[in-house]
Amino acid sequence: MFNWRKNTARSPRTLGIEMCEDGCALTIVEHDANKGPKITAVRWCPFRQPSEMGLVLKRAVRDMNAFGLPVVATLAHSAYSLVQLEAPALAPEELREAMRWRVKDLIDFPLEEAVVDVFKLPASRRPGAPELVYAVVARSHAVEQLGTLLQQAGLKIQAIDIAEMAIRNLAMYLDKPERPRAYLQLQPGRTIIEIADGPQIYLSRRVLQDYDADADAVLLQAQMENLALEVQRSLDYFESQYALGAADQLSVIVCDDELFTSFSRVARAFLTVATERFNLAALPGADGVDLDRHGRGISALGAALREMPWAA
Repeated sequence: MFNWRKNTARSPRTLGIEMCEDGCALTIVEHDANKGPKITAVRWCPFRQPSEMGLVLKRAVRDMNAFGLPVVATLAHSAYSLVQLEAPALAPEELREAMRWRVKDLIDFPLEEAVVDVFKLPASRRPGAPELVYAVVARSHAVEQLGTLLQQAGLKIQAIDIAEMAIRNLAMYLDKPERPRAYLQLQPGRTIIEIADGPQIYLSRRVLQDYDADADAVLLQAQMENLALEVQRSLDYFESQYALGAADQLSVIVCDDELFTSFSRVARAFLTVATERFNLAALPGADGVDLDRHGRGISALGAALREMPWAA
């Protein structure tokens, strides 16, 4: 998203990093012109406080033999907001500046401290429907701080991105739906509902709710019912806004087996579309690499896919 592209040389390996409030996930994807892409390494690196981020990242890069690799990193959720707005009739080069002023009253910090990027949503088939865009608004110091950490770790910055785009990349390469499909990234502290088809994102929403598979069964049931209602509202909005019919299914991106079981049980009663677990098997891993057991960092994989020639 943000203009931090520093290196234009193509590398056979790309490092994807997902920044979270309590750690960072790293995934290396290697592309072979004859054999295709493969996950060669994954790692979750916790830290207790933000001041440890730089040291933790340097150690991980060293241990994974990733020094000098091109990197795409996603901002932590708290570092940015995603705002849906009507798109004015402007040339693309003028749109970003116009959106800066549109979001001025929607953020709780001075506009001068904001970095704003924009991507358009697909046109609706509904007569009279307005053109829409998403404005990505981040604090400039958060983007600069992450860029500095990446450079100090010896990495070559390709882009600083967002989790919503990483999910889109997963859909593009691993899922390849033939019509709009709904995705649910079910991860405590980072739950996202998204509807996408190829490179196009139709809708993306955050759900601010934590989940605990070890919690009281009644509480977990209530949490999953609330989530299912949010998913159905998103599905209904998509049908109303775009007039393309229903999404063909809901694909759940989750590493916790118990969370998926709990949600899918509720989904059968609450949702109007079939619910399936997102299949990561389409991308092979090196010996000893099992992303399903990784537990965190699916967005790191999606980020790494951005720089592969088959995910452009």
